[in-house]
Amino acid sequence: MGRKGENIYKRKDKRWEGRYIVSYNTEGKAVYKSVYGKSYTEVRLKMRNYRESRKSKPTSISLVSWVENYLKTKEGKIKITTVKVYERYLNNYIKPFFGNTALGKTSKEMLQSFVNSLSERSSSTVKGIFSFLTEALKKAEKDKYISPIWLDIELPKAKKREVKVFTREEQQKIERCLNLGDNPNNVGILLCLYTGLRIGELCGLKWDDIDFDTGNLFVNRTVQRITVNGRSVLRELPPKSEASCRKIPIPSFILDKLKIVKKISTSKYIISTNNHITDPRIFQYHYKKLLEYAGVRYANPHTMRHTFSVRALELGFDVKTLSEILGHADASVTLKIYAHSLDEHKRNSMEKFSAMIL
Repeated sequence: MGRKGENIYKRKDKRWEGRYIVSYNTEGKAVYKSVYGKSYTEVRLKMRNYRESRKSKPTSISLVSWVENYLKTKEGKIKITTVKVYERYLNNYIKPFFGNTALGKTSKEMLQSFVNSLSERSSSTVKGIFSFLTEALKKAEKDKYISPIWLDIELPKAKKREVKVFTREEQQKIERCLNLGDNPNNVGILLCLYTGLRIGELCGLKWDDIDFDTGNLFVNRTVQRITVNGRSVLRELPPKSEASCRKIPIPSFILDKLKIVKKISTSKYIISTNNHITDPRIFQYHYKKLLEYAGVRYANPHTMRHTFSVRALELGFDVKTLSEILGHADASVTLKIYAHSLDEHKRNSMEKFSAMIL
């Protein structure tokens, strides 16, 4: 029999079990973990070793300084665009809230208050900020400066995102204004509408990325503006993810237009500004003016990608194929974004059974 207060007991299977608290949930109730042994002494030793291992090292470093130092260790190991996102999280959200709070004084309640303070932000932004902060805190816990205070923090639930697309009538109006044939920017808009390219991917597209013999387009890079030493600069970067490096078959009518543009092009880029890389913002300006000329309501350029996806589903594309063309990590991402459109697609598919009724 274990001593009172030790929480060590002999089980019916003759083994000894010791239970200890590892954290507390949001209701303040203890979360336990168990260790087992053949004897009371063995279990007691395991529990004592655990408690010793959990003792935090004294440190006067602030939470913000710890996160800053952690981010420096990630430079060169993650994409520069990801570093810039993390810097924005740190400077815009983490620093203002935690100030000079010591790392060792940061509590679970404080973390929950921090998450709650982000209620004006989208659920995906909050999760991104918290995920980055948790990475740094896990390193501090591994080095025995803190306990796992991030456990059981309640994050906001994702709100259902409405996917905006151009109607068929709006798409036809846009395409009628694109029939100038040899304008690279116009061909770029057609590519977005019929391949689902992101704007950055389009601006980074080179003639060498198109195989005119097979009719395939290869996405190998993206173009983004990033801040370097306090200055905004244009950079060619790897695509958004590994899955974003992809091969896309080009519809034959667009391939024909690309051949026309290639004959008069003097740039290595399909769309260019003075034979140089085009800033996505310049392309967006052309896109906006085109919508005005076509008499179509303004919608951000990503709407072209959504429009392509919904039209593809309407034409009977299977989700796996569409996912690969879009460069999603897996089909579940596509399913999540276009669930509503898929519901309509499934309904139309099921109605085909009606034709079987005599």
